[in-house]
Amino acid sequence: MTTMKTPEHILELTPHQWAIWFESQGEPSFRADQVVDWIYRKMTTDPESMTNLSKDTRKKILESFDCEMPKMHNLEVSEDSRTTKFAFRLEDGEVIESVLMDQGKRSTFCISTQAGCKLGCKFCATARKGFRRNLKTSEILGQIIYLSSQNGSVGNVVFMGMGEPLQNTEALLPALEGLVDPERIGLGRRRVTVSTAGIVDGIKELAGHSSRPNLALSLNSPFGPQRSELMPVNRKYPLGEVIAACELYSQRTARDIMLEYVMLSGVNTTANAAEEVGKIARRLDAKINLIAFNGFPGADYTPPEKREIAAFKKLLEDNGIMVIQRYRRGSDIAAGCGQLQGEKNQDFG
Repeated sequence: MTTMKTPEHILELTPHQWAIWFESQGEPSFRADQVVDWIYRKMTTDPESMTNLSKDTRKKILESFDCEMPKMHNLEVSEDSRTTKFAFRLEDGEVIESVLMDQGKRSTFCISTQAGCKLGCKFCATARKGFRRNLKTSEILGQIIYLSSQNGSVGNVVFMGMGEPLQNTEALLPALEGLVDPERIGLGRRRVTVSTAGIVDGIKELAGHSSRPNLALSLNSPFGPQRSELMPVNRKYPLGEVIAACELYSQRTARDIMLEYVMLSGVNTTANAAEEVGKIARRLDAKINLIAFNGFPGADYTPPEKREIAAFKKLLEDNGIMVIQRYRRGSDIAAGCGQLQGEKNQDFG
């Protein structure tokens, strides 16, 4: 019998690796299709549920791989019933959060890639909690599979939850492979978005990856000193270098760039800021997503008033920039942009 080195978790195997593993166990390779069907179509990682496999085969899988999924810890539903925040307790006790947003014909899953965050952005509640650890590929895919089971199908997937995705490419890139692989989740590449605060090395690495997701840059200020104050990562990766990396990404992947702009009242909403943001958008041929700041206890900023948002938006649109205004969704359950914290509160149920 041949031996092979395999991933530790059931969600980390590709269909090809499953086929090789079954052959190494003296079983027919078509068993791989059966297991992949159970995991990604029937949404279960429990071998005992895989009833078209023999008891002996199920036992082998249990003995060979970690089959645990992130466990439900808590859930909250917004007042309008269109946003649900899920908290998952991981095997080491860490708690992460994911968000399911009902957008009518199609849903969106907001997925976390880290427990906490290293970047220290001043307007983000996740940053206040600090960094605890990177998530594993299985923990990233586990969120998507669980939300899909609750939603009835997989929605658009945005990696905009807890953490900086491009500081965890070791786990993110295999998760992206599983997400777009037609034999597994099979989501169209244009329905997947990775958001970054501007990790230049990560943007370049992602540009060379086969998944080719959409890229969203968390901009938040067009001015270097102000951006460094709001987002300390700008000191390591200055905005000029970040924009150049985004240009490279767009050229290599043929994907549009989205600029995310969290609006902080009286801070980054001036006419001068709008003019400079417009210049960046034209350089990248990018759309701009305006996001009113979502408050949290102890925050140093306030959300802008409607007229402040409208004036900023009009200045951009008058200069030919396509602007999307993201309406505040789920802020009543702290599920909005920048509000996820992963509190270790009482277990669900």
